[in-house]
Amino acid sequence: EKELESLKKKLLTCSEKISRKRNKTAKLLESIIKQNLERLNMPKTQFNINLLSNRDNILDTGMDFCEFLISTNIGEELRPVAKIASGGEISRIMLAIKMALQSKDIVKTLIFDEIDSGISGATAETVGYALEKLAESHQILCITHLSQIAGKGNTHYKVNKKVNNNRISVNIHKLSKSDRIREIAALISGQKVTKSSRKQAEELLHL
Repeated sequence: EKELESLKKKLLTCSEKISRKRNKTAKLLESIIKQNLERLNMPKTQFNINLLSNRDNILDTGMDFCEFLISTNIGEELRPVAKIASGGEISRIMLAIKMALQSKDIVKTLIFDEIDSGISGATAETVGYALEKLAESHQILCITHLSQIAGKGNTHYKVNKKVNNNRISVNIHKLSKSDRIREIAALISGQKVTKSSRKQAEELLHL
């Protein structure tokens, strides 16, 4: 019993030390993520890392429980990210977090689905550059309908859906350089690919 009590005290001391470091790091991480969100055209977003400590429930990770809280609109209270953010917002929030953790992240493959939802123009360009930068340390899989983002990838796949025997089948194939120019041009101008949209596509691809 004495040995057990001694170990409990050591465990609590270690957990408190980790908790103090986490609280200090959380404030720094909050600040960096907020700056990243501003760059991704979410300037009014409030972001908070909420750490709750329970000395009576110490696990192998310590005594802290962490939750990301966010408010994407002025006047709204902070709520858990998963409960209030839209699909496009969650993708951009995830991007902002991954940008902040880039050098420390143990997850090397990231999937962004519809990260372009609700954005266009300069914001799309900014998101594209952010993904391009993150791709220096991660493998990025990105589903997008915007030329500014599609043009940043190293490899481009096109996904098609069609009905076969009353069932939807999905086909995916890798685009060649010329196919890629045509596909990005179509994202710019729609069904009819013009000389102007082809030229823009080539500029986006740095050709």
